[in-house]
Amino acid sequence: MNRVKIVPAFLVVTLCPVLMAGEKKAPQGRGEDDSVVITATVVAPEQVRQMFGSDFDNNFTVLDVTITPKGGKPYAVALDDFILRSESSGAHSGPLAAGQIAGAGALVVERVYGDRPNVDSARPIEGTKIQIKDGEKSDPAFDALKQKILVEKTTAEPESGLLFFPLSSKEKPKNLILSCKTPASRLRLSFK
Repeated sequence: MNRVKIVPAFLVVTLCPVLMAGEKKAPQGRGEDDSVVITATVVAPEQVRQMFGSDFDNNFTVLDVTITPKGGKPYAVALDDFILRSESSGAHSGPLAAGQIAGAGALVVERVYGDRPNVDSARPIEGTKIQIKDGEKSDPAFDALKQKILVEKTTAEPESGLLFFPLSSKEKPKNLILSCKTPASRLRLSFK
């Protein structure tokens, strides 16, 4: 004889949200026009650390972007076409190339400040010294970045890759807007 165990309804109602919370989807945005479909997913800092062995001090908001040209027409993928904005802080930036994130060299900017005219005033900038330091050894994440970052090229096939924006990874995805200039329009993707 088979016995069927009946689970009280209150347990089902209580446990379902808990089980569903474990399957949290990453925030994603989508936009399209006559020339292209663009989808972007926010990559969590933990995932960045797993991919590269570094979270880059949480200085970047990382997006996994897929560009799908429409109608078999070639589409020119260009990093300069993307801008990420934070509606909460007003910060905005374009994406960086792999060498700007983990390259061997460094750009060092040093400001020289003057005396304050009074205690309530800010110190005026009297000069700026810029140095380019060439490191002998690049960051170990550099090679991985070159393989995973979105590549600039003309393609008629879907193209995917990561975009690193110099905005803190602590920005809430619901406050982010990704703008992309296309031949047909300017797309705005919000993340949900």
